[in-house]
Amino acid sequence: MLQTIRDRAQGIFAWIILILIIVPFALWGIQNYFDTGKEKPIAVVGDREFFERDLLRLYEQQYARFSDRYDEAELKRQALERLVDDEVLFQTAREKRLTVSDAQVARFIRTLPFFQTDGKFDEEKYQRLLAAQGLTTAGFVSQVRRALLLEQLRRSVTDSAFATEPEAEHFYRLQNQQRKISYVILPLPTRAVEVGDAEIRSYYEQHRDRFLTPEQVTIEYVTLSVDDIARTIQPSEADLKRYYEEQRQAFAVPEKRRIRHILIAVPENADEKTRQQALAKAREIRQRLLAGEDFAKLAREYSDDPGSKAKGGDLGFVRRGVLEKHFEKVAFSLPEGEISEPVETPFGYHIIQVTEIRPAKIKPFEAVKPQILEAVRRQEAENRFYQLGEQLAQLAYENPQSLEPAATALGLKIRTAGPFSREKGEGIAADPKIRAAAFSAEVLEGNNSEPVELEDGRVVVLRVKEHYPPKQRPLDEVRAQIAAELRRQKANRRLAQQADAWLAELKQGARLEDIAARAKARVETVRLRRDPAPENPDVAELVEPVFQAPKPKQGAPVFLRVPLHDGRQALVAVTEIQEGNYADLDPREKQTLRDNLARMFGLLSFKEYQKQLRRRIEVKIDWPPAE
Repeated sequence: MLQTIRDRAQGIFAWIILILIIVPFALWGIQNYFDTGKEKPIAVVGDREFFERDLLRLYEQQYARFSDRYDEAELKRQALERLVDDEVLFQTAREKRLTVSDAQVARFIRTLPFFQTDGKFDEEKYQRLLAAQGLTTAGFVSQVRRALLLEQLRRSVTDSAFATEPEAEHFYRLQNQQRKISYVILPLPTRAVEVGDAEIRSYYEQHRDRFLTPEQVTIEYVTLSVDDIARTIQPSEADLKRYYEEQRQAFAVPEKRRIRHILIAVPENADEKTRQQALAKAREIRQRLLAGEDFAKLAREYSDDPGSKAKGGDLGFVRRGVLEKHFEKVAFSLPEGEISEPVETPFGYHIIQVTEIRPAKIKPFEAVKPQILEAVRRQEAENRFYQLGEQLAQLAYENPQSLEPAATALGLKIRTAGPFSREKGEGIAADPKIRAAAFSAEVLEGNNSEPVELEDGRVVVLRVKEHYPPKQRPLDEVRAQIAAELRRQKANRRLAQQADAWLAELKQGARLEDIAARAKARVETVRLRRDPAPENPDVAELVEPVFQAPKPKQGAPVFLRVPLHDGRQALVAVTEIQEGNYADLDPREKQTLRDNLARMFGLLSFKEYQKQLRRRIEVKIDWPPAE
């Protein structure tokens, strides 16, 4: 199985493995330098504890980008489930004594494309990328081994699934079923809905918890960033020149050649006779060039390269690595002005001439001095950043009631942000990591936070300056809001009652057109598929209930009422059903369908397996944290 994994470690499969690795990587970074052990775990899986910072890292990496479309709390819950599930699987793999050898890990790492140069494993690139993530080779190997163990366990379940021909046919018929419907959208009542003061007061008393001001805090914080540190560094001229000498090759300008050519194209599947005719034509043109005829004129007349033909065959200045390999080998070996023999490539035969050569050179120091200054500053700043980060963590922990000692010792400015709530903030408080730290139990009790690492590389330590607990909003302040909600609820109930009455009439034989006329609406007719969803948002809401409805019998429509999200109601008549035709598929499409179904069955089996494991391994979750 591990050999299969390794063989498939290309493309999307490599990225799946990378995602498996990302989770433990997220727990490996700079935060480990600052870990003070003060947090209480939000989840315990067997003997493994997870903390809120673990959840936030995974959330930021894989879930935060969806927060504008989905509820943030729900996304964090999904991230926590992911952490727990992965740990359950890892502990199960250990119990089953699944193993991955050092050789298997090494072979897999060497196949990962992000560690390769020109298709081959690049040791220097490998070490550089690990260093950029603050990882050791041993640490990275450990996480890859873990990821391969999880994949080995997963595939032991998913690869055992299969789908039969009848199952594939049944699935296809259902999945590609079409249903013809007629429907009427009933608008909400337009007449005024009265709401009394007693109703408003009653609703307010019954739902007082809905009318609270949000809990908010104002914070003080200090920030440590590589950019700020870099601005304080002033390297000497000698430092800059030393860097220049050490990195001379980084400032090399590669050789460039101005090339022109004439292409005599040969079709991809041409026979030998056609190829020989093209070669003879290329040789004839070369002889004319050697006899003194104008290259540009002959290129415009004979070349089959549409991109350069009008320019007399001119390709401009090019460097190595951008041309077809056979073409490039000849072009970069020709003396200036010489006409090449016909050069065969997959496109045909080329006659090549180099018209100008710009030799490789090293950019002078003065030309790259600003670039070197920035690089030296950045390099030194990153070295200092980790040292100062450790100091910041230590000072904040040793002086938990104030940021002054850390700010004074490190020359940092204490800033203020807020007020902001758990769900929303501006400036630095727009980052969910900052809000989570500010509302953690330790910080609300008056202590400094642990250092919080932001996505842009900054590290922040904060404390609460002011805490504003939730307060009851007075009735007069929310009266209009309550009245509008009660009017909406009444209108929705009235419309639902009317829709039920009309639905009963339809089932007794009334015509949908007559109901539509009484509702001052109109009948629409469409043919629905399960997927993709219709562009009309009203019709999109009908898809699921329509496909859950029973089939019409003996030509009699099936009627149903569908409440829409905005309170309107839809009366729907399902009039016709057309099953997907499995016989229309060719054998290859049928096999693909069975393979896809087998994968789906495998994933469903694996999900059920995970549930069983979670019932067996002790899992305790304490999230969201108690207020």
